[in-house]
This record gives sequence, C-alpha cells and structure tokens, in this order.
Amino acid sequence: MKYKNELERRAFEIAQRVLGQGVTLEHNKRLTIESGLFSEVASFKGPPAKEIDVLAAEVRTDPRVSLLVSCKELDRRASPGQVQEWAAVVQAMNRYSAGTRFLGLVVAPSGFSDGCEAWASSHNLGLVPPLKGRRLLFSSDTVMRMFERVVRATRTRVLLRFNDLETAPSFFDFVYRMVEDFEGHQEAGADGRFFTSPHGWLSSFSEMYAAVAGKRIQNLVAVTGASFIQLEGNTVLRFDGTRIDFGNAEISGTSLNEVICRKNLPMEPCTLQFVKEAVAGRPITSAADFGDYVEFGVDGCLNLGVHVGGFHLVSTENPVSEHQL
Repeated sequence: MKYKNELERRAFEIAQRVLGQGVTLEHNKRLTIESGLFSEVASFKGPPAKEIDVLAAEVRTDPRVSLLVSCKELDRRASPGQVQEWAAVVQAMNRYSAGTRFLGLVVAPSGFSDGCEAWASSHNLGLVPPLKGRRLLFSSDTVMRMFERVVRATRTRVLLRFNDLETAPSFFDFVYRMVEDFEGHQEAGADGRFFTSPHGWLSSFSEMYAAVAGKRIQNLVAVTGASFIQLEGNTVLRFDGTRIDFGNAEISGTSLNEVICRKNLPMEPCTLQFVKEAVAGRPITSAADFGDYVEFGVDGCLNLGVHVGGFHLVSTENPVSEHQL
C-alpha cells in the first residue's frame, strides 16, 4: 500500500483496525457511479477532471452503507471549495447508486475556514476536527483520535439504525457530537450529561470512569427508557440516551419484554442472557461516550455497548474472524 502522506496512512490503518476488511484507499480514482444497467462516469464541470483520492470504508453490508473519507493534509485551513467538492462527490454517488448508500467525511488536521460549516451541514458531511464553537488547533494525534471515535460510532450507529442519518444535517450533527468534547478538552459534564447518584450532583466523564474502572459486572438490566449496569461494591450506572447517572443507587423501572441485544461487528441479534453470561464477573477496563450509546471495555478483550433498551457486545481480539462471539 502506497500513501501520499502520513495522514492517509494513519487514517487507513485506523479504519482497517476498527472495521477489518472492506476498507480501501485509492489515488487518482476516476469517479464512477453505479447504475442498474451499466457503469457511467460522473460528469463534473471545470478542470481538473474528476479524479479523486478516496478512503472508502464499508460500515454495513445489508443494506450496503459506505463511508467516503477525504483526507486533506494542508498547510492552511481547508476552504469551502474543498468541502463543496467532496459534497458533490458524495451527492453524485448517492444519486446514481444502485443500492449502496454513502456518507461523507472530510478529515483536515489544519482545520476548516469560514464557510465550510454551511456547506458541510447543508450537504450532510461530517467534519473532523469540529468547526462549531471554539475553533482551536489540534495536534495530529488528537485529530486521529477524533477520527477513530467517529468511525467506531458510525459503524455501530449505522448497524442499529441508518435511515435517519441520510437527511441533512443529521450526519454532520452526529459527527460533531462525537468529537465536540475535544474542543479545549472541556468536561462533558458541563453540558449536564453526567451525574452522581443518589444526590444528582453534576459530574464529568472522567469522574464517571473513575467510579466504575476495575469493578466487576454483576448484572445488566433494561427498563422502559433506560439501561443499567450493576457492578460490585453497590455501584450502578444508568443510561437513558441523554443522561448518565452513576454511584450508589437502585435499579428501578418497568422491565422490557423485549431487550434488543447484538453481538460481533455485523451486529447479529443475540439474547440478553448471552451478553450477561459473557461479561459476568469481568472488570471494566475502559470507557467511551458515543452520544447515542456508551461503550465500556471489559477485561481488555470485549466492548460492551449500553443503549436505551439494549446492549451490544464485540470482541476486540485479533484476528477478528477467529474471535467471533
């Protein structure tokens, strides 16, 4: 594999690590569009000819959904014209698709200039790093951490539900929510998301993780409007989609008749009992907040996702094909 720059190399390796197979990187690719009868060449006005550098990552197979990533390593902020160009690429691919749906993402460690947000939001492109709020400069390492978070979150979100991401600015907003807390490394608690139990005091992601790290899982429960992880030491974590409560509390609510649980990267259906047995007695070893769900590393070899009304479980061991659950 030949890379044009270090940004491409790191982005490709991250996407491949998260998604496994189905990640490609092509240079000077002549843009073609799908058709039910034949393959056409998409026509764009003006020089140069529409030949693009694209990292394509398949995030869902049925129906097929792909993430098209433009990696821009520049010595200045990306311009609205560069965002507009990628919007045209993604728009054309979707317009003439024979079934595949495409989401667009632009990664530019140097940041984005004025006018980029309008194009990205109206054409439903994700931007990394974020543009809203305080537009700070980020290190390449930070931008790559943002990119990995977005790829992981997009994979899981698309496997669970996709159609609502197609309408602008849904995907733009989704990506922004995934990376907004990197802006100045502000505590997520400032937005009123993390609270301690039973007092309901405002807290933060770091305090939440400190409270659950190393503690072993005893039970998983889903009730109407929320899901719980019960840990040793009388610690309970509750997630309702917008708020995360943790600490010394009781599990309460009306139990669901049907708890939605998934396993492995394809997010195959499984039972709550299967997930419970896989994580029972294992310690929490990491955590990440992806907005629509919260994910915890379990015993250094599993990722447990907590959703409203259910859970998902994925092995983090490689090779992926030999560690299916």
